[in-house]
Amino acid sequence: MSWSTQDRALALAGVFQAAALVADVAHGRPLDEPAFRTTLQSVLVEDPDAVADVFGGVAGVRLGLLMVRDALDPARSRGHAEVLRYGFSVVQVERRFARRPDLRRVLDQRLGRIREQLAHFDLLHETIVGAYASLYQDTLSTLRQRIQVVGDAAALQDPRNADRIRALLLGGVRAAVLWHQLGGRRWRLVLNRRAVQHAAAELYETLN
Repeated sequence: MSWSTQDRALALAGVFQAAALVADVAHGRPLDEPAFRTTLQSVLVEDPDAVADVFGGVAGVRLGLLMVRDALDPARSRGHAEVLRYGFSVVQVERRFARRPDLRRVLDQRLGRIREQLAHFDLLHETIVGAYASLYQDTLSTLRQRIQVVGDAAALQDPRNADRIRALLLGGVRAAVLWHQLGGRRWRLVLNRRAVQHAAAELYETLN
């Protein structure tokens, strides 16, 4: 099946949205709760009919589309180095994770438990966010490739923020899985950067 550049731009927006939210939490900035909810919800989506359905529609990755538009545009990329670093680190982690079916089985089992917990708690309740964070620690953080998050010391030392960051990284890896399934590759992004950036810009404009 062939996938469009817009499909890949949406998936990459999911990666970059998670990366941007990680940066916000790490620096103690206000958290975009709708974007946070979308990123966590995407982890639970199975067999979507369309790429946008992973994020509850194109609007679910509004922040991510903005990040792809600006971070991949040389005229606007200043100030987005941190988002790019986290985003591409997430992509690298996903590639290592793809070679570990044992960790995938653990992830699938634990996501089943989280779905059961959602009958009693809201997705953004600290119990659920903590469950995501624990799942990240027990699977993705055991890989040799680690994502180093930097920021404000006080923000990073807050256990709630630590859980949010881990949960967001899990969501970022889910989007990276999708991006790779759609034919996304780092080398291809280098060659087609302008097309992906343009697709993200067009999708973002439809939301305004």
